[in-house]
Amino acid sequence: MKKLGNKMLKEKEGERQKVDSDVVDTTITCDCCNELPTIQPVTTRKEGEENKIEDEEHGHSNNQKKRQLLSDKLLIIIGLALTIPIVLLESLLPHSPLTGFITLALATPAQILLGRPFYYRFFQAVKHKKRFTTDTLVVLSTSVAYLYSLFTLLFTNSHVLFFEASSSVLTIFTIGEYLERRVLNTTTESLKNLIALKPKTAIVMRNGREELVDSDDIAVDDIVIAKPGEKIAADGVIVIGESSIDESMITGESVPANKKIGDKVIGGTINKNGYLQFKATNVGNHTVLANIIEMVKRARMSKAPIQRIADRSVQYFIPIVLSIAIASSLYWILVGHQAITFAVTVFATILVVSCPCALGIATPMVISLGIDRAAREGVFIKGGQYLEKLSSIDTIVFDKTGTLTNGKPQVTNVIPNGGYNEFELLQLASSAEIKSEHPIAKAIVNKAKERSIPTLDVSEFNSISGYGVVASRLEKRIFVGSPKRNDSNNGTTIPQNLQSKTTELESQGKTVVAIFVEDKLAGLIAVADTLRENAKSMIDEIKRMEETKYNIILMSGDNERTARAIAKELGINNVLAEILPATKAQKIKGLQHQGRKVAMIGDGINDAPALTQADIGIAMGSGTDIAMSAGNVILIKSDLNHVVSVLKIGEYSIKKIKQNLAMSFAYNAITISIAAGLLYGFTHSLILTPTLAALGWIVSDSAVFGNSLLVRKFYSKN
Repeated sequence: MKKLGNKMLKEKEGERQKVDSDVVDTTITCDCCNELPTIQPVTTRKEGEENKIEDEEHGHSNNQKKRQLLSDKLLIIIGLALTIPIVLLESLLPHSPLTGFITLALATPAQILLGRPFYYRFFQAVKHKKRFTTDTLVVLSTSVAYLYSLFTLLFTNSHVLFFEASSSVLTIFTIGEYLERRVLNTTTESLKNLIALKPKTAIVMRNGREELVDSDDIAVDDIVIAKPGEKIAADGVIVIGESSIDESMITGESVPANKKIGDKVIGGTINKNGYLQFKATNVGNHTVLANIIEMVKRARMSKAPIQRIADRSVQYFIPIVLSIAIASSLYWILVGHQAITFAVTVFATILVVSCPCALGIATPMVISLGIDRAAREGVFIKGGQYLEKLSSIDTIVFDKTGTLTNGKPQVTNVIPNGGYNEFELLQLASSAEIKSEHPIAKAIVNKAKERSIPTLDVSEFNSISGYGVVASRLEKRIFVGSPKRNDSNNGTTIPQNLQSKTTELESQGKTVVAIFVEDKLAGLIAVADTLRENAKSMIDEIKRMEETKYNIILMSGDNERTARAIAKELGINNVLAEILPATKAQKIKGLQHQGRKVAMIGDGINDAPALTQADIGIAMGSGTDIAMSAGNVILIKSDLNHVVSVLKIGEYSIKKIKQNLAMSFAYNAITISIAAGLLYGFTHSLILTPTLAALGWIVSDSAVFGNSLLVRKFYSKN
């Protein structure tokens, strides 16, 4: 036994804490709007000051967005007031120098006022040697139309003017940008709602008196008062009172949770009807709500691989369009023997019709809405890349204890041996396990407490990862852990009759632990964990998805028989049993080497390496902080049904992104071909003009917006 303890014992190093005080803007951008997020410099501030500054910055950002929308509305009114008369004059009245100069007088302020944002962004991009943007196409097409018309009016007798084209393009694009900003602003509502959950003030007990303080001034271990109807100001544990708590904004659960002394409360939730006093355990930026807000912020700023593909497509798309526009114009002049006015119309129309705004917004909008939709169900996805990866998962690995089971096993059998009785066996086992955090250890300790069995003083407590614990009592070593039958390496043996009993208990899905005093077996204790209420229905639902697309695996540190008994009850065929915490990540890596895309669902510290190794790590909200930090997806309520929800949301979101990209590319391929004159031989007209092309751009964007908004309405239980 000493050899086993000395051989397996490993010391653990202290945890490192990383403090990240970046202030992140959540603006979603596309090439049309070109609103670049502002990252504030990292500074060291007191926690309360940091929160106040962040609130001010958030308010400033909202005010800036409101001013931008008002500015857009004013420009739209000006644009319509100038453009409609130009269109009417050029369409209804015969051309004359007078009408020409009137349209010039109307088109010039439109070109200056409405064109200013586009020209500014265009020249900024040129100045900083940035890639091509949609502004490149808008500036070139409207400048060509306006300058050609100005030259024609002043120096030639030609009747062909394009003032209506330049003005209408700028007006329609301004309308389009306004609509984009309105739609994109709606995708930040869940974040605004989360921030609004944080109460500004709280009542705390200090020096025996109630004091009203700023919620940022609450300290750990403060006794905080929550009266009926008030928001809980920090995370904590109830010390006085009972009440029902509305946690729907955090967990997604619509039914209020009944709370009593000893239960945990979450900051930002609402105390419905009782008077509570709770001891603060997490405050400020360390609360569940603060962590959720930070996760959502960072998730909104992230880019999925498919989005980066779209961004690169836009970058290469514009030079190709310019080449097509130039080549088409030259073709109609040199080969088609058309007038220069015809070639100018072709050039301007191609540039306008090809604006890839729909392509630029197709992905980020869906990612934002997908993350929002998951958040409303109590599931937080840490980034767009993880939303995309969810759609490619083909293997799901479930940790057993605390994930598929409640993680609260109970002692079911106590089998003494070698002259010990049940009292002595439980006393030895609970005394050795008293310092362990393992669920099985807690079950043994709780059983001893139920029977009022006092613990013994032990020393040299050590945890042997994956095997059990070792402690000393009166210079005798006590081992409580995995039974090693007939293991000659450590000199321990289990009698044949108890081996048979162990096999029988394990076949029932129970975990058996052996208690050794030195090398003598003192007895066996059987512990059983119960399945989570919805574990079986969740597995069945996953099997029904996409015609059993997923390969489901149960991973457990339990022996083969116990793990398979649980797997059989759940309907899982593939089992990885007797897996040590250190080798969980290796098993995940092995699956990935087979070409599998793996999602790992776990909740404990020992799951963290596997969660990190997996393509997608899904952490239970009831698990450890380390596991949640390692996870890419957090199930705040620890509801296994949300595993199904997040898989469906991931699949649906990526399907919408692909549909958006397909619509955008199809629209551009068709309209650019028509604008270049592909149908001219049949119709003897261009069909598309710059004005109609700009209207087509609005239709294309509207289709992408509408398709994207379906993600918000997606119901994962369908």
